[in-house]
Amino acid sequence: MGRRKISSDNSLIPIDNSINDLFDFESKREKSRQIGYIPSFFTTASLPFRNIHKTVFIRKGSQGVTLTLSSPKNVPFGKYGRLLLTILTTHAVISQEKENPLLIEYASMADLLRELQLPKQRGKDIKEQLECFSNAAFIFNQEVKELRAGYLFKDMYEDNDYPKGDVTVTTKTTGNIRFTTGVQYQEITEGNKDTKTGHFKILLSPEFTEFCQAHAVPIDYEVYKEIASPIGKDIYAWLVFRNTGLKDSTFIPRQKLVEQFMPVEIDKDPNLVNVNYARIIELLKEIKEKYYKEVKYEINSDGSGITLFKSPTPVLKNDPRYALITADI
Repeated sequence: MGRRKISSDNSLIPIDNSINDLFDFESKREKSRQIGYIPSFFTTASLPFRNIHKTVFIRKGSQGVTLTLSSPKNVPFGKYGRLLLTILTTHAVISQEKENPLLIEYASMADLLRELQLPKQRGKDIKEQLECFSNAAFIFNQEVKELRAGYLFKDMYEDNDYPKGDVTVTTKTTGNIRFTTGVQYQEITEGNKDTKTGHFKILLSPEFTEFCQAHAVPIDYEVYKEIASPIGKDIYAWLVFRNTGLKDSTFIPRQKLVEQFMPVEIDKDPNLVNVNYARIIELLKEIKEKYYKEVKYEINSDGSGITLFKSPTPVLKNDPRYALITADI
């Protein structure tokens, strides 16, 4: 796998600190399974589930986060968009590149599909998603309110007239991040034969690489790939993310679950909230049964939501059972 450095100077305000200790992974591992990474931000607000044929997509997530995706032609979407995002994030995390664009190269579509663990029939889908990502960017906005001692902010007040008691502090954070700075590939046509696509060069932007290195969640890529629905992938990634920072238990209201994973527009049938909540519960049960047996939660019998309990995470710090997706980097 090739890389080259181009000078740049980019920095980004961090939006979370709960998972930074998960990045002390050694470069050499027993190659028995594969590990992938997802930006932690995309576990609270993710890509559209299907092709919406739009250049802008907005999704509200948990923890005061709002995601805005933009792309000149079409925003990335669906399960293949999520898989490609995971691959790009993984390269960014394990590269150790700082402040420079990161070059990822594949000689052929077969090589890219091999890394994604997908059959050759999915080449068209992955090419479509790569084109969506090629000029795309995402904007995140986060607003967090907390109660803090007033004296901590005395530098904002004149004449020492700062509040002597507690104050409500609202921290607003935003960032605009390009996924790539450039994408190139070649198509070979010979008569009536099928077109061959290869010589891929994907240049990840410095701000995306830095963002991923500071804010990404390690997951079992093989499990993530096997989950069929995009919503199921989002729920699995969210469960992993929440368990990295959860100390005991937390209640997740029904409305918040629907708002995050299967939001209902205001002008739609209100009964869709019930339908979508039932679908989320169905996927939670499926994930626990098939993909994340260690996860602990209780579904409230009154339909008000779920209680999520601290559970073992699928990928642990320095876990020797896991290997990097691309072993030759």
